[in-house]
Amino acid sequence: MNRDAVFYSSLIMAFSAGFVDTSTFTIADGLFSAHITGNFVVFAYKLSNHPQLHDFINLASFPVFIMAVILTRKMDSLYKKEKGIFASIGIFLIVAGCIAFLLKQNHIATGFVYHSMLMLIVFSMGIQNTVTRLYANSAFGPTTVMTGNVTKAILDFFNYISTQHTLEKLVELRKSLVLLTGFLIGCIFGALISARFGLVSMLIPGILISAYYTVSTRKESLSLQ
Repeated sequence: MNRDAVFYSSLIMAFSAGFVDTSTFTIADGLFSAHITGNFVVFAYKLSNHPQLHDFINLASFPVFIMAVILTRKMDSLYKKEKGIFASIGIFLIVAGCIAFLLKQNHIATGFVYHSMLMLIVFSMGIQNTVTRLYANSAFGPTTVMTGNVTKAILDFFNYISTQHTLEKLVELRKSLVLLTGFLIGCIFGALISARFGLVSMLIPGILISAYYTVSTRKESLSLQ
């Protein structure tokens, strides 16, 4: 990807991860879909506060996430279509949003279909976690979990202001800030919109991701002709 493409990809994917993770946490009783290890914390908390059967959905997210990682790696080794894999994240989110809409229309707030829809969202975030590892140059850094990006931003900032007043350090700081800003804005919008529309809001990041990578693929194809 060229520099502009990496910038937009980083911003869109960080925004989407923040949006999705906050939405499922807000609506689905504390389910982290992107920050998957957070579900162990939530489960442990629920375990100490009169756990019920549906609380175990947090643990079910872990094997689903693992499956997403394995299948994404397999698809990459077979087809080597980077942007196609990125676009699939959006497609899964669109499907989840459509299912959420149908469930909402029928006033269904639990059950097999509802939980399957949640796992579909987790699956999409498993793909996103994997592709940023497989294609390190597709984004400025991890787009789903911000702890490492915060650490890197702080180190780059202090390196820049202390001894290394270099353009390279300034660029690295900018990259981290793009990811952090995108994720934070995604979290805010995810909380506000999902509180009003529920998980139908998955259509927003889903359409955003699918549209961006579809247009990007077409532009790339035209440039090669």
